[in-house]
Amino acid sequence: MTSLTSSIGGTAPSFGYHPDCDRIDAALSRGNFTRALVLDGPIRDLVSRVAECRLIWQPGVELPEGLYWFQGIDEGALILQVVAGASPGDAMVTPVDELNDGHPLMAAWGWAEQLWPNAVPVPHPLFNINEAAVTHPRNDDVVIRDRKFLSNQWSYTVIIDGHQQNVVESSLNPRPQLDDPRTWVTADPTPARRFGATLTRAKLQGKFANTLFSFRATRTTFRPYQFKPVIKLLQSGKARLLIADEVGLGKTIEAGLIWTELEARREADRVLVVCPASLVGKWTEEMEDRFEFELTELDSDGLRNFLARHRQNRLPGRQAYVCSLERLRTWGGLDELDDLPPEFDLIIVDEAHSMRNQDTKSYTLGTRLAEWADSLVFLTATPINLRQEDLLNLLELLAPEDFGDIRDLELRLEPNRIINAVAARLVEKGVKGSELLAQLNKLTTTVLGGALMRRPDFELLAGLLAKDDLTPRDIVDAKRYLADLNTLSTVITRTKKVEVDDRKAKRTLDREEVTWVQAELDFYEEYLRWCRDRAAEMGMPLHFAMQMPLRLASACLPMARRAVLDPQAFGDISDADSDESAGRLEPHPELVAAALRLPENVDTKFDVLRGVLGMLHGQDRQALVFTHSRPTLAYLMQRLDSDFRVSVMHGGVSREQRHRIMADFRSGAYDFVLANRVASEGLDFEFCSAVVNYDLPWNPMEIEQRIGRIDRIGQKEETILVVNFVNEATIDERILSRLLDRIGIFESSIGALEPIIAAVAPKVLEAGFDFTLTPAQREQKLHEALTAIEEQRAGLQDLTDASSALLVSNDVDVAGLEDDLIRTGRYIGQHELAHLLDDWARVDGAAGIHFAGDRRTAELRGNPAMAARVDELARSAQRTRAETSAIAMQLRDETPISLVLDQELARTGGGMLLTATSPLAMAAAAVPGHRQARFASLRLAATSEDVVPGVYVVVMAKAVAASRGGDEIWGAAVTETGRDAGDGPVNALLAALAEGKLVDGPWRAIDRLDKLAERALNQLHRRHSYEQTKRDHEFRALQDARAITLQSQHQRRIQAIDNRIATAISRGRGSRSIALFQSQKRRAQERFARLSAELQNDVQPEIRLEPLAACVIDVTSSMEHL
Repeated sequence: MTSLTSSIGGTAPSFGYHPDCDRIDAALSRGNFTRALVLDGPIRDLVSRVAECRLIWQPGVELPEGLYWFQGIDEGALILQVVAGASPGDAMVTPVDELNDGHPLMAAWGWAEQLWPNAVPVPHPLFNINEAAVTHPRNDDVVIRDRKFLSNQWSYTVIIDGHQQNVVESSLNPRPQLDDPRTWVTADPTPARRFGATLTRAKLQGKFANTLFSFRATRTTFRPYQFKPVIKLLQSGKARLLIADEVGLGKTIEAGLIWTELEARREADRVLVVCPASLVGKWTEEMEDRFEFELTELDSDGLRNFLARHRQNRLPGRQAYVCSLERLRTWGGLDELDDLPPEFDLIIVDEAHSMRNQDTKSYTLGTRLAEWADSLVFLTATPINLRQEDLLNLLELLAPEDFGDIRDLELRLEPNRIINAVAARLVEKGVKGSELLAQLNKLTTTVLGGALMRRPDFELLAGLLAKDDLTPRDIVDAKRYLADLNTLSTVITRTKKVEVDDRKAKRTLDREEVTWVQAELDFYEEYLRWCRDRAAEMGMPLHFAMQMPLRLASACLPMARRAVLDPQAFGDISDADSDESAGRLEPHPELVAAALRLPENVDTKFDVLRGVLGMLHGQDRQALVFTHSRPTLAYLMQRLDSDFRVSVMHGGVSREQRHRIMADFRSGAYDFVLANRVASEGLDFEFCSAVVNYDLPWNPMEIEQRIGRIDRIGQKEETILVVNFVNEATIDERILSRLLDRIGIFESSIGALEPIIAAVAPKVLEAGFDFTLTPAQREQKLHEALTAIEEQRAGLQDLTDASSALLVSNDVDVAGLEDDLIRTGRYIGQHELAHLLDDWARVDGAAGIHFAGDRRTAELRGNPAMAARVDELARSAQRTRAETSAIAMQLRDETPISLVLDQELARTGGGMLLTATSPLAMAAAAVPGHRQARFASLRLAATSEDVVPGVYVVVMAKAVAASRGGDEIWGAAVTETGRDAGDGPVNALLAALAEGKLVDGPWRAIDRLDKLAERALNQLHRRHSYEQTKRDHEFRALQDARAITLQSQHQRRIQAIDNRIATAISRGRGSRSIALFQSQKRRAQERFARLSAELQNDVQPEIRLEPLAACVIDVTSSMEHL
């Protein structure tokens, strides 16, 4: 032993001992150690903290248990760790120069040096804690949680499929690293199914803005225009939208598609739907039936529970709610939520025009919802009532940073008028591009025009219009560029019926007059007298107090007779699907006598119905027969059942049973279905060609809703028949028939008149039942009301014409959308997902997918390993246990899971439609990247003119932040000679992938394949450079426009404050008032400075390119492929 010539770390060399053998830092804190010897214990981290580490078991030495260190020795400082030994002693530290040969630490050091040569050297471990690896030879994915060296090699504690296990080092391999396309193509091709799964996983995980996740992913009929809001969302990258479609075009479905798109992108965990109370049930059923979204209603108890859980920060991570507008805007808990607002990924507000007036509780609620929501969608057919401020108020709720006052809106409308005028002239025959360009250059006269003209889209548009003769393709492209330049296009989308309904069925009215026999007339008159007397006793208006008895008599006299003769058996005269009730009848003797004089088998109205239905049956027309009440439905079902194949739907029929009836009706199992309003809401009966209104509802808009069940896009008949039963002997039907005839409800949709009708109809009915007036006075009241409707209709048309310049229409080009999506494969197909599940099953050792003969359905049989991946979705809060438990159980039990792979079959027949939002798809997408196939040799059929037969090398890549909407999937293709092959081969690849038609191609060696892959990669790099430059220009132009708006807002605000100060001074107001205005001015200037700085510091995202896969494609002709 020799002494050190200098101190170590400021401390003199020493020998020491600590009774806790795990206190390694007690030694290491004293300096550097080159050696470590461990007796009778495993080694963990010590090996990485000294130059050399050794281990010996059962050394035959009884040293006290603990940690020893020896510094200042020629062989190098040494740590001795005795894990199992004699009882530990007291800690001690002795400087080297104070040691003598009899010191116990000298003895310990002697033993350490003697044992060192015979100890086993410990190699450094190949894997670190928390590192991912794969087992050998099973190739299971593991994550390392602990490690220790015991004898010959390291042992690792790992997590496999959620379970903790121990694996020795020789049974582990590093997780493979991902290379680039030039390396991938030098390996052997992988099977097409594996390669397809790689691309599908990339699409699901990448959430690409140029891929439509909601296409064919719901139980709805495809309508291209209904995808306009979704496409707007993907183009702009934000969901703050006003959907202002005309009535009857399916705004609810458009909202559901947005929800579906966001759900597939993992951006819709918390959702709130706010709608009028009358639509809560409709939203609940339609979201579940069409989109498989379950809404929980926030009624009084629900709101109370919501607030309590919010206070405790215990709201579910995934939950969707629906609440009535009327309840939420008056809820007492709103003020408390102002301090700590709840967070929603998506809020949908139906009938949002109720928020367009700033002086209402609805508008105040709107300001709160805007703060709660990440994505906010307003639905209304009438965003403008009488003034531009109506639209401004809605836009201010959606995008308060862009719309501060009416002048902000006017600034944006100035260029819109020019843009819309040019768009309107585009379709004129013989229009010259140069004329349109000259008109477009008038943008220079507007405040925001200069910034618009600096955008790349304007440069492209100007290039198109520079020539006189425009091709159809030029016109399509020009319309798209104009829509993108529209200054309201990011927040408003609007579709008119005239734009999409090119073959709308014509409505034909068949008015069936019912003329009662005398006994029926006598009974009705006595019944009406009883209703009048009863209302008078109650001190209430007749039409209000006795609505249900009056409507029952008009609809079905035999059921009114039954209620009189046997009130106990009949029960309350009410509609279980309605809120109104008039209680149980207590007939007087004269009414009972009139009922007895009316024979039970006399029903003139039903006799007419039987004839009408016989006529429809002879014409092979399926029809819906509507009445408002359940008693009438029961009566008609009983009497028609022997003559026709009929079924009945009302609120008491379960949703599942309704779906079965719908499927049977659609397949032709029924001639007619009897229904009321509640049962038919949200259902499509476009396969029917007739509606029979057995009675006329007191709300005229319900007639429109009834007809709208069959008068839908998809209706095959050129003419639909509307049969109305009218009995002039009944007061309500006499009034309603004249009202409905006057507004033209049977000839065309009258959705825009809804506010007018809602206000007038109750007054008309009230006057008709006001027996304090003479018959002449009642007739005069009716005439005045009908005249008022005509006057307001004219004013409404003027308003519609004037608002056309304000609202964006034709803002997204959806012509040929379905064909284009199928041609380019820019969606997630059901068969594509089925192949992904099959790949996942094979990776995890399960049986996989079995397709039915028609390939419209399939079965998946899993195993416990697959169940563990589904369970992980719940553990990681990506899905709830309720969403995953049943599926995980089926996988674990290896029970077949039935899947529907056809959207139309799911819509008409039910079943689990396989979509990107399914827990199965999410779990399949989570298979680690190193298990994915990066190179394949494929064979495809040329299904479009975009690609000609031949051999191509294709490279696919993920372009991060490629557009305002987010990431995109890009591809490039070259021929065997290295020439650019255009988009055709890439589109063909993605189209075959989406349809599940990727197949292996014959593999043959291609000269310089790595060079061809590099050329395709270089094309992607060139596109990368071009798109980055384009995005930079667009970013600067948008920043300029925002700066102009901000400056304009600030100048107007300062000018207004200066005017107030000048007025105060001129009127001799006190210094306190002037100081108040000056304080306002100072805050305005500070706000302007802050917003200007934020705008200046806003950074344009950089596009980054990440290669995904490469392949060789042998494209054959369609006939050759067959």
